[in-house]
Amino acid sequence: MPALSKTLSLSRPCKQNGKLTMPLFVLLIICLFGRLAEAQYVGGNEVIASAETSTYAFLSEQSKLVKVGGFAGVHETYPIEGQFRLTVDFDAGVAWFGQVDASLIDEGGLLYERSLGVIFNMAELLGTVVDDTTIDFVGKTADGMESTILLTLILGDDSAHLAGRTVPPPNSADFFIYELDAAASKKYGGGMGEPNDPYLIYTAEQMNVIGAEPNDWDKHFKLMADIDLSGFTGTDFNIIGYCEDPRDNKPFTGVFEGNGHTISNFSYTSTDENYIGLFGCVSLQGQIKDLGLLDPNIDAGTGDYVGSLIGRLYMGTITGCYVEGGSVSADENVGGLVGANYQGFVTNCYAMGTVSGKEIVGGLVGQSGDWGIDPGWGSKVLNCFSTGLVSGEYNIGGLVGDNLKGEIANSFWDIETSGLTTSAGGTGKTTAEMQAESTFTDAGWDFVGKSVNGTENFWSICDGTNYPRLVWQIPAGDFVCPDGIVIEDFVFFIEHWQDDNCDPSNDYCQGTDLDFSGTVDEADLEILVENCLADVRSD
Repeated sequence: MPALSKTLSLSRPCKQNGKLTMPLFVLLIICLFGRLAEAQYVGGNEVIASAETSTYAFLSEQSKLVKVGGFAGVHETYPIEGQFRLTVDFDAGVAWFGQVDASLIDEGGLLYERSLGVIFNMAELLGTVVDDTTIDFVGKTADGMESTILLTLILGDDSAHLAGRTVPPPNSADFFIYELDAAASKKYGGGMGEPNDPYLIYTAEQMNVIGAEPNDWDKHFKLMADIDLSGFTGTDFNIIGYCEDPRDNKPFTGVFEGNGHTISNFSYTSTDENYIGLFGCVSLQGQIKDLGLLDPNIDAGTGDYVGSLIGRLYMGTITGCYVEGGSVSADENVGGLVGANYQGFVTNCYAMGTVSGKEIVGGLVGQSGDWGIDPGWGSKVLNCFSTGLVSGEYNIGGLVGDNLKGEIANSFWDIETSGLTTSAGGTGKTTAEMQAESTFTDAGWDFVGKSVNGTENFWSICDGTNYPRLVWQIPAGDFVCPDGIVIEDFVFFIEHWQDDNCDPSNDYCQGTDLDFSGTVDEADLEILVENCLADVRSD
């Protein structure tokens, strides 16, 4: 969203009675000519990166290493646990292992002295792509014996089979031979779970795998696409993290980067389970950011600590997240976004779903506070709002149900849509006030185009029309009000057509230089049309 107040209002240009309108048709023709012109200019010399990197996890029950030979006639079998990263460049016809973290376990459950990667010197192997599914690796061991390494890797859609052996030099004595036969499945959509190389999540199935892998709950994840969890009903979805009691506590402590994407139709139904949410328990610097939940529906019966995003947050952080639609229902500590927040930070977030329970029920957070454990790390709810209907019997609030000495500042709830005029924190406003930009800027909120409260541009609003939205929710090409890519946006874009002085000083021609090239041209038009069509498909 550019540094421009959104004040206009009309209707969508991209479809009318299910058909493309003439203005969009003309723009599409222009876009096509632009692509042809670009192709002629490139002259067929465009280089497309063909290397693909994926992480595979060994299936321990189907993966083993056999050690044989030596004067004593050793014959030992070791199951394999761990993972490896594989990069394949089909155009160049080569492949290599970027990282191998695979342990060998003996019969007593102890680690073998050397890892799989060391035995087969996998970091130094360069494979040859034989065909679309087969890769051969040949090399030498690095143990001073210089045994020959022969490995063949067979790729499936989401799997890999690795088989091979080490071959001692001729006439060698007291040498061991290692024989490998291992199956692995692709782990998530790529990455290694590190800060600069997070696990990538593209599908609902990959999202569900996170909850089944507790050893990954301290890793880094990045959502790469909008996903739909409607295929998981009842208790099918694997909740991420739990904290039943101090003796049975395994919270999510990693980072989940929503990356400006949404998760829709998350549902969970049980009679009495605690710590329910997309993330059951987030703790010890765990972070969830820039993620949207659409139409989550959670019914935990008599369960406690229930929220659509997080059941219980303890010393963790949520920032730039929202919930729209859906409902959350449980007995106690129930919130539209978070069931309970203890010494955690919830900033620049909002919730617009129905929330119900018996006690300690809030539109955004059920209970927030410090427990008096560490006054140096107090809970905070800052620059947040909620609008959903809230109901319960005791300690219910439009924004927060109960507050245990935590800080709740510059935050609001809609007293009309929530049905409540009270809250344990925050300020209640009418719907009209909640849709007025001044309500939030007067409280120090950082809106796009308003530098008085900062330049990080967290929020945007169509003043007097709707509630604030996070800037990352605004699609590229939505230049002016109303929300969505509408006819006014095309008019605004045409007014800047062929501007060639675009840079940060003018917010890249008030946002119309969508690819930041310095000129408003065919490439920007292509982005605008693609995002307009995507906006239509999302309706």
